[in-house]
Amino acid sequence: MNDLLERYLGAVCSYFFGRKRQYVYHDLKTQISQSVHQYEDMEDLLMSYGHPLSVAYSYGYRPTIYHHFNPKIVNFIEKLVFLISGIYLFLSTLYYLEQFGCLSFQSTNNVVTTMNTSSIFEAFLSYPIIIMIGIIAIAILALIILDKKEPIPQDLNLCWNIQDLDHLPHPSHYPNHTIETIFMIIFIAFFICYGFFFSSDIIIKIQHESYQMIHMMTYFFQPFIMIIIFDYFIDMTKKIYTKKYLKYSFIINLFTIVSLTIFVVNSHFLSQYLLPINTNFQYILVNAFIITALFFIYFISLYKLVRNIKSYRFLFKK
Repeated sequence: MNDLLERYLGAVCSYFFGRKRQYVYHDLKTQISQSVHQYEDMEDLLMSYGHPLSVAYSYGYRPTIYHHFNPKIVNFIEKLVFLISGIYLFLSTLYYLEQFGCLSFQSTNNVVTTMNTSSIFEAFLSYPIIIMIGIIAIAILALIILDKKEPIPQDLNLCWNIQDLDHLPHPSHYPNHTIETIFMIIFIAFFICYGFFFSSDIIIKIQHESYQMIHMMTYFFQPFIMIIIFDYFIDMTKKIYTKKYLKYSFIINLFTIVSLTIFVVNSHFLSQYLLPINTNFQYILVNAFIITALFFIYFISLYKLVRNIKSYRFLFKK
C-alpha cells in the first residue's frame, strides 16, 4: 500500500515545482498518514481524497495556460520542431565544420560543395538565431490554427474511480525540473553576456589572425544554444515524459556532443583558434568566453543525455 500512496503523491506533486513540490509532498503525506486508521485500507482513503488534480488545486495550483490543446496536434508540432530544427542544426554544423577544416570529405562531398557555392544557403546559415526563432514562431502559429480546427473539450474530467487510482504511473515517471532549471538559468544568463560581449567593439578591435575563426565560432555555437533552450521549454511542458520525446531529445543532444568533439579534436581548437594568453586582458577575456561557452554546451547536452537515458528506463517501471 505504500507503493500506492507514493503513486498518488507523485501524481499530485507533478503539478508543482521546487520547494512547493517538496512542501506538498510532505504535508499531504502527513495528512494521509494521520487519517489512515479511519479507513479499512489505503485505497478507500485515497478515493476519499479525490482526483490528484483537485488536490493540487486545493494546494494553490493554477495552470500557466488555461486552454487545453489537442494532444495529438501538440505531439505533431513537437515532432515537427525537432525535425526542422534538427535538419537546420545538421546543415549548419556541416557547413561550419567544413569552414574550420574538420571534415575529411570536404573537397569531394556534393552537399558541402553546394552549401559553399549557394548564396541562399550562405544567407540561411548566417542568421541562426533568427532562423531558429522563426521556426518556433511558425510552430506556435501552426499549433493555434490546427488546434482551432480540431479542438478538444475544455472542461476537465475530474471523475475519480478505483481503476484510475490503480493505473497511476510510478513516481519516477514524473520529471522534476528543478536542477535543470537552475542549470538553464545560469546557461541563459551566461549566453546573454556572451552575446553582448561578442557584439561589442572589443572584438572588432582585435588584430590577430584568429579573429575570423573566432567570429565564425560565434555563429557555429548559436544553433546549439538555441536548440538547447527549445528543448528545455518543450521539456517544461511535460507532466510525464513520452518515449518519443526522450528519443528526439537524446538524438539532438548526442549529435551536439559528437559535433563539438569533432570540432575540438580535428580543428586543434586549443592550439590554433584561441588568442595568445600572454598578450593582454582582452585576449584572455575572449578565450575565457569561448572556452566557457564550449563547456556550457557540452555540460548541458551531457546532462540531458544522461537524464534522458535514466528517464527512458524509468518509463518501464510499472
